[in-house]
Amino acid sequence: MKKIILIACFGFMVSIGNAQMKKGIGPMLGTRGYGIIFSGQWQIKPNIITGFETRFYDIKNDSELPGYNRFTGQTLNVGDKALFMLPIFGTIKWLPFEGKIANNFSPFTSIKLGPILAVDGKEDSRKFSERWGKAGTIVTYGVQVAFGVSFLQMGGSTISPSIGFEYLPMGQEVDGRNNYNGTVVNITFTFGNSRR
Repeated sequence: MKKIILIACFGFMVSIGNAQMKKGIGPMLGTRGYGIIFSGQWQIKPNIITGFETRFYDIKNDSELPGYNRFTGQTLNVGDKALFMLPIFGTIKWLPFEGKIANNFSPFTSIKLGPILAVDGKEDSRKFSERWGKAGTIVTYGVQVAFGVSFLQMGGSTISPSIGFEYLPMGQEVDGRNNYNGTVVNITFTFGNSRR
């Protein structure tokens, strides 16, 4: 089943590849951590945009605190998680009021779903090679539903802030949790020569 979904997502992206892809980048902040987004999108209809989104999502512990070792002069995080995720989502964005609002903004609803690679390092190690050298990996799936607004900028680029809920089940316990569900705030800066 996993292979079928991956092949379908890849085939979908290749089939719309003849349209001009617009690239985007931006920060994201979630209930469980923060990260950076990279995206590509194609406008297939005036009110429908499809594409993909990948990101680096650094998971933080609820009780993580910055600390300072006065003997060595180093700062470190106490109680941090050595866990990050790399979601690769296929996205569909619907602009219900496209062409009906006489201004430079357009509200949208989007759904994102796809596989996620979770990399779980060793929290006790401070050296990079020891922490991530033999890190465990988990492949799972996730989904995000978001609402936002696209603001048209000079030159056809857009700024798209959105807020949504993300469902990230792990399928097993990873660093004390079976899931990393929560609210997500994204701000995506998309570059292009036309409206979206």
